[in-house]
Amino acid sequence: ANATDKKAEAKFEPPPRPAGLRGTLLKMYGMLAAGLIFFALVGENLKHPVSDGKFEKKDGTIIDIGDFDASELGPHPKCHPHFEEHLLVDQWVKNKDAPKEGPFPVGHPDNPEWLEKSDLQMKKKSAETRFQWEGLQPNLHLLFLATLCVIIGAKHGVWMFTEPAETRQASQVLQSEDAYWFPIMGSCTLFGLFVVLKYFGTDYIKLAITCFIVMMCAFDIGTNVDHITALVRNKCMKPLFRIPYFDQDVTVMEILGSLVGASMAVAFVFTKNWIVNNVFGVSFSILGIKTIGISSYKTGAIMLVGLFFYDVFWVFGSKSVFGSNVMVSVAMGVEAPIKLMFPRGMGGCGNLQHSMLGLGDIVVPGLFIAFMAKWDAVKIGQKASTSFVYLNAIMVAYVLSLITTVAIMLFFNAAQPALLYIVPYVLVASAGVALQRGEFKELWAYYIPDETAEAEKNIENEKKKEEKKES
Repeated sequence: ANATDKKAEAKFEPPPRPAGLRGTLLKMYGMLAAGLIFFALVGENLKHPVSDGKFEKKDGTIIDIGDFDASELGPHPKCHPHFEEHLLVDQWVKNKDAPKEGPFPVGHPDNPEWLEKSDLQMKKKSAETRFQWEGLQPNLHLLFLATLCVIIGAKHGVWMFTEPAETRQASQVLQSEDAYWFPIMGSCTLFGLFVVLKYFGTDYIKLAITCFIVMMCAFDIGTNVDHITALVRNKCMKPLFRIPYFDQDVTVMEILGSLVGASMAVAFVFTKNWIVNNVFGVSFSILGIKTIGISSYKTGAIMLVGLFFYDVFWVFGSKSVFGSNVMVSVAMGVEAPIKLMFPRGMGGCGNLQHSMLGLGDIVVPGLFIAFMAKWDAVKIGQKASTSFVYLNAIMVAYVLSLITTVAIMLFFNAAQPALLYIVPYVLVASAGVALQRGEFKELWAYYIPDETAEAEKNIENEKKKEEKKES
C-alpha cells in the first residue's frame, strides 16, 4: 500500500474544537444578516420609476422610447420593441445573426464606434465616482458578501470538522484525482449551457434551467437553517427520519427551512429579484465551503491552478474560438442564482444595473481556505498556535485579490477572470506563512481522509462478510 492508502486506513481523529469558535460564528452570521438587509435597502433605494414608453438618458433627460437613437445611446434596451436587434439599411436584424467577423452596424453591441464611446463614458464615470458613495457602494457590497461567505464557510467547516466523534457525521472530501477533473467538468458544463442557450435558448429551456437551480437552492436553505440552529443550541437536532437512497437524516429545521426556501424559489422564478438571488447565492456558497472538504494542500493547489487556466480561457480566449465570451454569455443568459449581484445604478428603462461575481470565485478559493482553517485547528490543538494564523493571512490575500480584480475591471471596462488574481494571492499567502513558520513540509504531508467513502467501503465489507457466512 502507498502512503496515501496507509493514511486512509488509519482511523481519523479530529482535532479539539478551538475555544470561542461558536461565539465568533454566531457574530459573523449576525453580521451577514445585517449586511444583507443593509445593502438590500441601499440597492432598492437606487430605484426610481420610469413611465412605460419612456427612456431615461444618463444625464437624466426623459425621452419617448420611439425617439431612441442607437448612434447616440448604443444598443436598443429591453423596453425597446427592437431589443437585441439592429437596423440594417431598412430591415431589422437580430444581433446574433450578424456575421462573426463583422462589420457591426450602429445598434449592434459590438459596433466599434459605440464600444469606444462606451469605454470612454465608463472610464470617465469611474474616475468621477471613484471615491463617492455611488462608485464605492457596489464594490463594498461585493467585498462584504464575498469575504463573509468565505470566512463563515471556512470557520463553520472547522466547527463541523472538530465535531466530537460520537455525534460526528462522515464528510465528503475531494481527492487529487477529483481536482484534476474540476476544470474539465467545469468546461463541459459551461460550454453545454452556452450551446443550449445559444441554439435552443427558448423561454421554456431557460425556465427549466432556472427551476432546477432554484430547487437545489431551496434545499440548501433548509440545510443551512439546520446547521445554524445546531450552532445556536450547541448540539445537533434529532433526525425525524432518514432518506434511504441518499443515506441522509432529515430534521424538523431542515423541513421548515426548505419550505421557506421553496417559497423564495417561487418568488424568484416569477420576479428574478436580485435580493432573493443573493440570499440563495450566499446560502449555496457557505454550504459548499463548509461541507465539501479537500484532502490535502496538494489537492487544493492542483484544483486552484487548473481552474486558474479554466477561468482565463473561458473569459479571455473563448471569444476568438466561439465568437462570444462564453463565461459572460452564460452568466447573463442563465437567470438563476449562479452569481451574486450588486446594484450600481439605474438603467434607462427603470431597471437596476448590476455588477456581478460568479459563485465559483467564492466557493473554489473558499474550499482551499477552509482546508487551511482546518490546518489552523490542528496546530491550535497541538498547542503550536493560538489563533487562526493561516486563515487570517489568506483572508487578507483574498480581499486584496478581489480589490485587484475590481480595479482592473474598472480600468479596462471589461469582465475579468477573478481566479486569475485570486489564485496567485491565495497560494503565495498560504505557502509564505507555512515557510515563515517552518511548517511547509508538515502542511504538504497533512491528509484528511474521505470519511464518506470509507464508511461506504466498511458497509460493503460488512455485507461481503455476511454473505460469506451465509454461504
